[in-house]
Amino acid sequence: MTAQKRKTRSDKFPLTRHATGQYCKKIHGKTYYFGSDKQEALQRYIEQASYLHGSNHNSQKPVNNSMTLKQLCDIFLKYQLTKVKANAITAQHYNDQISSLNMLISFLGQRRSVKDISTLDLQNYKRKLQKHYNKSSHRLNLHVSNLKTLFHWAKKNNVLK
Repeated sequence: MTAQKRKTRSDKFPLTRHATGQYCKKIHGKTYYFGSDKQEALQRYIEQASYLHGSNHNSQKPVNNSMTLKQLCDIFLKYQLTKVKANAITAQHYNDQISSLNMLISFLGQRRSVKDISTLDLQNYKRKLQKHYNKSSHRLNLHVSNLKTLFHWAKKNNVLK
């Protein structure tokens, strides 16, 4: 008979149980939650693992340096969808982001190169939003916040320079 090697923690179930009752995994210094049901959490983790561990980040970037606004928004929304699936953001917040980005795309044009977007373009867009939401500063701030999130995320993740 051969002696069986003792199983280490990494050989066992890949997720740990958080104090909140949800299964989670720390990846690149961030904790991702996958739900409280063990099998569903494992399935969600398996579906998102390659993206969360970063193996497909480079495949999303265009070969040349001419990313369009539509491409940038699609990459960002794909990332945000994984956060919805991991229960990091709500589906309502995700839908608000889609709405905000669609309004930006319709204002600037979906084929507009990101490197050609100027501060003046964004200021004009903000003025349009102010006219549209003249009675609701909350909605205006939500749109501006979503746009800031898009560009900060793109810079932080080396999608844009």
